Amino acid sequence: MEYDILLRGGRVIDPAADIDQVADVAIAGGKVEAVGPDLAGHAATVIDVTGRYVIPGLVDLHVHIPDHAGGGAGHAMLARAGVTTALDLSGPVTGVLTAAAKSGVGLHIAAVEAFRPGQQLPARPTRAEIRRAVERVLAAGGIGVKLHVDKGWEPEPTGMIIDECNRAGVWIASHCGTTATGSDIIGLRETLELAGGNRLHVAHVNSYCRGDVEDAGAEAYTAVELLRKSSHVFAESYLAEINGSNGTCVDGLPKNRRVRSWLEGAGYPGTEDGLRRAIREGWAHVTRMEPDNVLLLSGDEGVALWEEAETRMPICLPVNPAISRLVLGSSRKADGNFDVHALATDGGAYPRNVTVSAGLSMVEWGLLTLREFVTKASWTPARILGLPGKGRLVDADIAVIDPVSRTVTSTVSAGCLIWHQGAILGRGTRFLCTERGAAAAREACGAHELLEPAGSGLYTGDGLAA
Repeated sequence: MEYDILLRGGRVIDPAADIDQVADVAIAGGKVEAVGPDLAGHAATVIDVTGRYVIPGLVDLHVHIPDHAGGGAGHAMLARAGVTTALDLSGPVTGVLTAAAKSGVGLHIAAVEAFRPGQQLPARPTRAEIRRAVERVLAAGGIGVKLHVDKGWEPEPTGMIIDECNRAGVWIASHCGTTATGSDIIGLRETLELAGGNRLHVAHVNSYCRGDVEDAGAEAYTAVELLRKSSHVFAESYLAEINGSNGTCVDGLPKNRRVRSWLEGAGYPGTEDGLRRAIREGWAHVTRMEPDNVLLLSGDEGVALWEEAETRMPICLPVNPAISRLVLGSSRKADGNFDVHALATDGGAYPRNVTVSAGLSMVEWGLLTLREFVTKASWTPARILGLPGKGRLVDADIAVIDPVSRTVTSTVSAGCLIWHQGAILGRGTRFLCTERGAAAAREACGAHELLEPAGSGLYTGDGLAA
């Protein structure tokens, strides 16, 4: 047999095929041709992966990679993290397409667009205005809509937008909370109530369990109870300690009120001077964009960069408690279904792409099995997105992992090496869109694949057991 790539002697873990064994993986024509011990045949590229895990490429349903926010670097950062398919969860879709066209490294990318009152829609939109705005997103290449508490949506339009997206059969995600609540456990409860029986992608559940209302562990268990009562919603959580926020200050105060609260919770004044001190002392970090990476800086160097930008730059703060990350990452029902269906990162261009390193730590601690880790990081999100060939080895999307260092040593996407031996090798982007957005995706990226508007497996609530 003639193969393009032959991965020799790794521990192959593919829950969809019920495989967990030491074997070879042979790839040809963008597909996995064979999995088994000591495969015979010739390959253009043979890689010895003895002692390493060979798993389906990660499917990350919460990243941020628009052109204006380091999207080009985000593509490379995702490839290095073993991600082969990702959903940008804020847009704008045109910015995601621009970054994908300029800086693609061989990933499969889909996007939704964040609706802001006064921009895509009036603050109190009619249902007809919502339908027209959704249609514009689909025509631009997106698959749906994102709502965000910081954008200032009131409760009534929040519920109406969720309902109209369900009627249209498009993706609808929410950073929970409205003008009546906040980005906390109360906001999660409110958003689920506003959604009613509608489908909803609940973004980063761990971010509502930071101890803002009660003990963080208690909030995590409350979140589990709320999700169990809302089996029609899909939820993901991430495993990084740091968040991502806006470091802009106006009139001596952080523009984002939550930044002020976090600073005060860490013992700093909730002011511009307090944030400056937090950066200098290493509690807060600013982000420096490089062509294929985003670095975290603190100390005098970080302060200088932040001041040079007149404070208008992203910051990362260590505000995600370990207890909520671990509880929400591992909690499951008696039947084996996880309460939080998938692991995501809220990363991409934010340096939070730690699913492999942190997830394998959870495996070591006994909170997840290897099979469960692969299920949550790859197989389940692939089904939710409606991509049955992904999250498994069929489509030759593969991550090779060193279990000792917990790092990804090779990433294969559509049968091509895109990250290997410390180098980004991939090019281009396969954009995932609805038929309505095919023309926009084709014009920007050329290569594209069609999805059902909300993904054929989205929010079904069944068949997602480990």
